[in-house]
Amino acid sequence: MESTGGDGKAPGGPRVLVVGGGIAGLGAAQRLCGHPAFPHLRVLEATARAGGRIRSERSFGGVVEVGAHWIHGPSRGNPVFQLAAEYGLLGEKELSEENQLVETGGHVGLPCVSYTSSGVRVNLQLVAEMATLFYGLIDQTREFLQAAETPVPSVGEFLRKEIRQHVAGWTEDEETKKLKLAVLNAFFNLECCVSGTHSMDLVALAPFGEYTVLPGLDCTFSKGYQGLTNCMMASLPEDTVVFEKPVKTIHWNGAFQEAAFPGETFPVSVECEDGDRFPAHHVIVTVPLGLSMFSVGSLLGSSLSSWRLCRMKKCFCVSPRCSRE
Repeated sequence: MESTGGDGKAPGGPRVLVVGGGIAGLGAAQRLCGHPAFPHLRVLEATARAGGRIRSERSFGGVVEVGAHWIHGPSRGNPVFQLAAEYGLLGEKELSEENQLVETGGHVGLPCVSYTSSGVRVNLQLVAEMATLFYGLIDQTREFLQAAETPVPSVGEFLRKEIRQHVAGWTEDEETKKLKLAVLNAFFNLECCVSGTHSMDLVALAPFGEYTVLPGLDCTFSKGYQGLTNCMMASLPEDTVVFEKPVKTIHWNGAFQEAAFPGETFPVSVECEDGDRFPAHHVIVTVPLGLSMFSVGSLLGSSLSSWRLCRMKKCFCVSPRCSRE
């Protein structure tokens, strides 16, 4: 989300602020740092570390991913894969042409073995049968992209509705039916991870087909996903990222002045929780997945109705005019 209000520019070039030091914020900073037109850049990170929801812990005798786990669709069209390859964080198998060309349909591969909560091994054929059912329904959800109307509002509701119809035709004993439903529930939870949501009920059915499915077998980082953001962080000039600066709100479309920059005016002022203010000509806001609309509206200094309007219009450029609607 970017604002470009105001005509005045600092003599040495425009001042740009990136809000958030996760992978999106670091990626934006990387791109801008390499451009001579943006010599004045700062990233404001709310916590004491960069990486956001990418975090690898090594205090358990090995690498444990607290946040992101794998690269989904690791092929040339995936910028995360490209960066990981550039930094030498992947092995020969992950980098092989064969792995990159595999068409998975965007679905996570089946486990080689599955167990119930009581430790009983689940028949692999049953797991494959439920996977075929579940992912077949996921593929159906993408058919509503151009539809004038949808039968239900969310992906979760559509999946449950269709699954109930299938369950009605099952002829197995009750224990087998319960096991099948438990496997389907596991696929539901896995799909929530892939879609970055707590529930598929929060994912709208109509635009779900917009998701671009990239080829490639999903792969992990043997030394931890955080190695990627560590490399990105190391590539930035020293002091680019300012830590422990949670942003309270962003003031748009003004003529803000700062004592440190006498004679200059800035169209945007970013106010932090500790009272510090950072003037800027351009602001890029990287919002974490799952942040509520109310929180985003407060952060952007705009009304909740404006934020809903931006989302409905698929508008990711928040300008001063948009923030006043």
